[in-house]
Amino acid sequence: MESSDVHLISWNVAGLKPTLDQLRRFGFANFFRRHRVDILCLQEVKLNSKALATAGRQYEVDGYDSFWACNDGSGNQRQGLNGVCTFVRRGLTLSADNSPLGCPDLDGEGRCLLTDHGSFVLFNAYVPNAAGGPRLPFKLRWLRALKHAMWRERSKGKAVILAGDLNMKHRVLDTHWSCVSVRPEHFKIEESDALPDISKIAALWPDLVSAFKGKTISQIETRNSRNGQTFQKWGVWAKPLTDADAPVRLGPPIEHQGMAEFSFWMDGLHVEEDGQPEALGALQKNHTIVQRTCQSFALPVLRIVTRPTSTSYVLREKGEISIGELLEGMKKLAGVDISTAARDWLVQRSTPSSAEAVRLWLEDVLAGGMVDSFAEFYPKAQGRFTCWDQYRNRRHENEGSRIDYILVDETFFKRHASPGAGLDSRGLDADSPTAALAAATYDGLSQPSPFIGGGVPPLEEDEYIAQFRADKEGPSTGIIYTPQQLSDHVAVSLLLRKVALPSATLSRNAATQRCQPHLSSKRITDFFSRKDTPPLKRQAVAV
Repeated sequence: MESSDVHLISWNVAGLKPTLDQLRRFGFANFFRRHRVDILCLQEVKLNSKALATAGRQYEVDGYDSFWACNDGSGNQRQGLNGVCTFVRRGLTLSADNSPLGCPDLDGEGRCLLTDHGSFVLFNAYVPNAAGGPRLPFKLRWLRALKHAMWRERSKGKAVILAGDLNMKHRVLDTHWSCVSVRPEHFKIEESDALPDISKIAALWPDLVSAFKGKTISQIETRNSRNGQTFQKWGVWAKPLTDADAPVRLGPPIEHQGMAEFSFWMDGLHVEEDGQPEALGALQKNHTIVQRTCQSFALPVLRIVTRPTSTSYVLREKGEISIGELLEGMKKLAGVDISTAARDWLVQRSTPSSAEAVRLWLEDVLAGGMVDSFAEFYPKAQGRFTCWDQYRNRRHENEGSRIDYILVDETFFKRHASPGAGLDSRGLDADSPTAALAAATYDGLSQPSPFIGGGVPPLEEDEYIAQFRADKEGPSTGIIYTPQQLSDHVAVSLLLRKVALPSATLSRNAATQRCQPHLSSKRITDFFSRKDTPPLKRQAVAV
């Protein structure tokens, strides 16, 4: 059996049509060539089957097959949302399935696509967002189905690769320090004698909690200084710990009232099985906390709060707060600036911001024999994020999260995975946050959006070219810093060496055909060719 290297890229494009409009300025096929793409997994393409059947040929790339899982409205969200697509170099695919989870309401949202490549199968996934809590029960059910589907493929003798936007963080390094969580009530003063600031936090913590609990929210008006447009947002206010009478505002203006209510929140949060969020502190008086543990390793798999009629999932523990909120409270309410050394001490004792049940799902998958390809090759890399808040220019401060992954079965990973050219470091220490910021901004070539309005600056040719390393240094496992104009995510990549290639041709079974609705649409040349159809049975064509 023939073998070859395989370069796999995964990217959430946040809408394929606007991304493709930008890419076409420089050539869509050129994007594939310069990144040396063998397999390209896209998430959040936002196309339904009808659109692909009508005009899907425009998304074809010479030399590649494409497979699609679309949201056609049969799931729990309106049609056209989500959607994943996998482009594969022709001859590398045996079959495809856009219903791999085996459940209509889970598959119906167009979030998962399975392709078979002989020695391995590939799941291209766009994991549901918990939406602040209401969709957490659905997300966990979806993840359990995905885990079962991966084991089903292993039982057939296939190695498994999972690529996509997993919408979770399982390491502290995967999130900017301001967003990870701590519980100051658990700090031990004797632990922190070398850091006076930590002792100050511990001493002031009861008063800070009282100030946070006494916060008020009110509407505030913001104005675009360029065009005078006004916006109604929400502000959070709390009284300082000093004798000052006037409350001070905490945090930035917030879009929604509910988000403002739950900022600087100290009483814990949980979500019911029906998606209804509640305050954990109030319910602990009448509910029993139960922990289930996995017998194979001593970690809680799911923390739940039960009562006779429902099950609740913990979103935030009572007394838990983000480091960003804690430091802002210390400065604005207590007048104490926390040192960088003290902040780093806090980070070392923090937990990621994803819900515990979600983190534990990923930890269970990794403990069960999969490898996080990025973390395996670059375990100490700091600031290597894949998604930022574009609205607030966070990419230019490198305040983001790593939520895009390529997970690989360990045996297959050890046999074939290679770091290749390594991380984009711009000549700096690749593990440093300075290198991560330089890579994310192309050494300052990429400019933030002006706060006076106007949106993201136009994509210029030099900024577009700055993303390409594979055509100069060769492909790699890691992060591909695609331009900000194309998506609020950047791509992640995996380089496999000497992989056995399929010896059979692409199946035309029903499942595979359902993954290629674009093949029923017409090419531009079809409109000029002769059609041998009877006059009274003319074929309707879209114009």
